[in-house]
Amino acid sequence: MTAAALLCASLVSAGEAPPAAPVFDPARVGWSEISMTATKLFLSADARLTLRMVPETSIRRELLPIPGVPAIAPGAEVLELVYEASGLGRRSRLTLLMDPVNGAAIQGAHHDQEGKYRYRTWRYGETGVYLRTRWPVNRAEESLPPAKWSKTSEGPRLYPVDPTGQPVLESTGLLYAIAAAALDKPGDQVELLVFRRRETQIVHVEVTEPRAISVNYAEVWPSGAVQRRGKITPLRLTLRALPVVDPSGKAGAVSDDDFELLGLRGNIELALDAETRTPLMLSGSAPIFGKVTLRLTGVRLN
Repeated sequence: MTAAALLCASLVSAGEAPPAAPVFDPARVGWSEISMTATKLFLSADARLTLRMVPETSIRRELLPIPGVPAIAPGAEVLELVYEASGLGRRSRLTLLMDPVNGAAIQGAHHDQEGKYRYRTWRYGETGVYLRTRWPVNRAEESLPPAKWSKTSEGPRLYPVDPTGQPVLESTGLLYAIAAAALDKPGDQVELLVFRRRETQIVHVEVTEPRAISVNYAEVWPSGAVQRRGKITPLRLTLRALPVVDPSGKAGAVSDDDFELLGLRGNIELALDAETRTPLMLSGSAPIFGKVTLRLTGVRLN
């Protein structure tokens, strides 16, 4: 059976699902920080993604309660992913805790620091997510820390289809998951269960025929740095969202706007360095601007 059939079968079955097997190898990921930039219509946007492994004991006190739903428990080691974005009138910072072996999201915090101010945390459980959100009620509150913002909201968002033991990822963790997965040659594919807004969706990732691209980025090693310029032929992958099928056979609705990765939506294309598994280029659609491409400007290698 294909990965899609296995996943759908486990979602629609009324009884037991097979235990979730480890699917990611952290040793495959040769980078700990990347910086990417997109430019269009004389405007630019920057993204930085950092990864680090931390012991469960160091984040135990940060884990929020999740009323009424069994929480996703961390293993001995946790991957902490920090995503910072700026440009086009927005600035934000997202911190995600996830399992480095099966990809399951554990907890996240997203702080919008410019334009639309908001601070949201979400704690992942076995059957849903518990969200807590704060906003400033006026301009005077915008300069205060989020803990002092007056407008608040909280509550659960249950998964529309029970994942039956399958790990549920947060979309920002997909770049790590893809880097750590056995995706090495055209035809290799994997399907991952991702939660966004109020829907779960299957994200289909497939390696397609390669093509050459131009690169220009700084490569930083523990022993020094080098500038990489010129044409290379990396791995080329496509990402697209598919609906999850519920036990009655009904498929959820998935539109181009439902899937988002680093601010890009729709069917997304990723260029990946085959050796270090570094994302070199990420292309998709952005509201108002149409097709946008994030290109690597710097990478810190392990």
